[in-house]
Amino acid sequence: MRSQPTPFINDLNWYTPLRDLKVVVPNDSTDLPDGTCRAMIFNGTGNVTFVTAGDTTVTIAITAAWFGVQYIMAKRVLATGTTMPASTIYAGY
Repeated sequence: MRSQPTPFINDLNWYTPLRDLKVVVPNDSTDLPDGTCRAMIFNGTGNVTFVTAGDTTVTIAITAAWFGVQYIMAKRVLATGTTMPASTIYAGY
């Protein structure tokens, strides 16, 4: 009987749980220090403006319904347009 592959072995596999979280400091001219994140976690409310992995600038309004892991690949979180406190925005890697 052949064993089934597990999606959690390969570090590059998107089924792998997040390995690290970093607090995000919004900045209009600097990308996230650890590169494009795999997900963002919001622990507050307000607007967040970010640049996606595909270079699209997006502003979303975060409400209590958005709390938790959101699979948004962002490379930069902009200060302009972001009203959520920086200490409540995390990048997941």
